Amino acid sequence: MSGSDVAALSRAHQLFAGSPADVALDAPPPRYDALLQRSAALNSAGGQQLYKSMVDRSRDALHSAAATDGTITATIAEARRDHAVAHALTKSVLDEARADTAIADNPIAQREAIRRRVARLHAQQAHVLAARRKARRHRSRWHPVSYRMFGHAMPGSRAGIAVRAALSRLGRPYVWGATGPDQFDCSGLTQWSYARAGIHLDRTTYQQIYDGVPVPRSQVRPGDLVFPSAGHVQLAIGHNLVVEAPHSGATVRISPLGAGVQIRRPLG
Repeated sequence: MSGSDVAALSRAHQLFAGSPADVALDAPPPRYDALLQRSAALNSAGGQQLYKSMVDRSRDALHSAAATDGTITATIAEARRDHAVAHALTKSVLDEARADTAIADNPIAQREAIRRRVARLHAQQAHVLAARRKARRHRSRWHPVSYRMFGHAMPGSRAGIAVRAALSRLGRPYVWGATGPDQFDCSGLTQWSYARAGIHLDRTTYQQIYDGVPVPRSQVRPGDLVFPSAGHVQLAIGHNLVVEAPHSGATVRISPLGAGVQIRRPLG
């Protein structure tokens, strides 16, 4: 087998080198249904019914996200299996070529060697093309699915990812100084959530109040940092609601957006 043929077969095999990262999506509705229902009772003042309807819409959005998670998780699992199969098939062809050390010392042997070389090149090409077709099919399954967010943050935007990350922590306990993934203080929750979206926030509330750019309350949107005081930070999720890790003895929850607040919008 010529060195150029082995190199070509090896390049095809390298397309499937490594192992794709496993992806875990977290939006289990049963755990959050009761939490969201209880959060509807947080506002005992006027506007109780409006607040309850907002919480109901939030629960509907989480159910929609869970359905999308299911489709994406199944697609990722299938893609990982296809990747492993393509890796094994292209490796088999490459190993066969490397093991083919027969010396073609007559015309018949030469013709047979050429036939084997061509067959292996065609087989490797077929494996690559089949993997490409499967990848396109996987991508096409994602087009119809989307996440319903709680406001106007684009589902694939970093703000949308941060909102969804924070909502996945509902019910986790407040612990001063904790930064997740199962315990949080207020700034630990916002920092952890934005880290899931690839954006760095400073550690404390007193630092985060200078992160990003200021935004008028009238223009607040999902993903904005909300500061009801200099010592507390929340994350806007839309519909005049925030998600927060409020204080010792409480858990991560959804609360109403206050009136006298400062808003900062992280950049990225």
